[in-house]
Amino acid sequence: MALGTPYPPTRLPSLPPQPSSSPDTQQVETLNFPPLTKQHVKNCAFSSWHARYKKLTPRATVIKPVGEGFAEYLLSDGIFLPPEGERAEWSSDSDGDDDAVGLTTRIQELGTKTTSGRAIRSDSETESDEEIDWNDDNNDDVNNDPAAAFPELDKRVREVLADYGAVTPKLNWSSPRDATWITTTNSLKCVTPGDVYLILKSSNFITHDLLHPFEDCISPLPSHPASAITSPSPANGLPSDEVELILRKWVDFNPSMEFRVFVRRRKVLGISQRAENYYEFLEPLRDRLASLLQQFFDEKLRDTFPDENFCFDAYIPKPEQNRVWLIDINPFAARTDALMFSWIELLRIDPDHPAFTPELRLVSEDEGVHSFSTKPFSAHMVPRDVVDASVQGGGAGIAAFAKEWRDMLEKSGNGTENDDESKSDNNVEQNGDQ
Repeated sequence: MALGTPYPPTRLPSLPPQPSSSPDTQQVETLNFPPLTKQHVKNCAFSSWHARYKKLTPRATVIKPVGEGFAEYLLSDGIFLPPEGERAEWSSDSDGDDDAVGLTTRIQELGTKTTSGRAIRSDSETESDEEIDWNDDNNDDVNNDPAAAFPELDKRVREVLADYGAVTPKLNWSSPRDATWITTTNSLKCVTPGDVYLILKSSNFITHDLLHPFEDCISPLPSHPASAITSPSPANGLPSDEVELILRKWVDFNPSMEFRVFVRRRKVLGISQRAENYYEFLEPLRDRLASLLQQFFDEKLRDTFPDENFCFDAYIPKPEQNRVWLIDINPFAARTDALMFSWIELLRIDPDHPAFTPELRLVSEDEGVHSFSTKPFSAHMVPRDVVDASVQGGGAGIAAFAKEWRDMLEKSGNGTENDDESKSDNNVEQNGDQ
């Protein structure tokens, strides 16, 4: 469950698709990716490659399996956190930073309320509203502390936090970068178990890891060519015994020095800056950065990673040194963000051409002006229907959305009034019979 979806669950009005203003945009070029199998995706899971490249990555702990209780908790409706006392105790054991206090202040800023074992709800909901039982279990211990459903995992999380002080959580493939808005630090930094659970449970990226990790993969032995590509279905979900929780020791990375490298047929196609902001000091370092990343790939990854097509994220702490950290590995597929490139560009590149040289793309000054004023992943903070409506020009999309929403509320209100009147009439008749 991610907080970017409307709560309580409501069917929002749908808007008709708008025709493209340009005939050229209607001609979509087919993306001919190399075949993607489930094994390719599994090879990119953190635990699949971490042991091989452990000396190249920041310190991390893999917890696997996490147990069915934790996976069910992450997918359940509502937000349930450990009791307030637990969070306060763990915050006091942290490094002492002002931003490392518990979650209460941030939750209040969001206009929500929280009590032990109850869902975080908006102020518009009354105390008489029915409480959500995310585990379909009336056990009082579970209701008071959701961690009671996964005690072994919770114990391990506490041990890692005691060792690392602060961590960055993620699941098999994704980190909850789309949910940093809900944390006290506005980052992936977590100093309490409640911090870890809250940010994971609020992320659409994490939900995708659990429910749709193998979409668009080719079946090993397709019976018919037309059915070779898997479609959204429960079969594409991740079995609970394969879910892994990764807790990385918190490192305050400089976002300007993070890069994504695209690899095909074991050759670098291109390198992209990850941050969408303009950094003036990067331009003089362009050749040095490209050389470091190419050398890192040639020496560490080219002949050791099992797949010939993949993407990897790297961090360069200091350009004047030769140190490069491996942060993540992603499938060579449309699900991976091409950042400063487009996938059409990347797929057109022939890395075997004698004159080919990989390009490092950096955000230009003109491109960076808009990015500094745009909050990353802001679309994940509101319902998708609102985002879709907002992109329709001239405010027409929002206006149509608002009108249909009002109509739905009126119909819903009339229906409720009729139901109340019907119940009232029935009560009168029953009292009269008595």
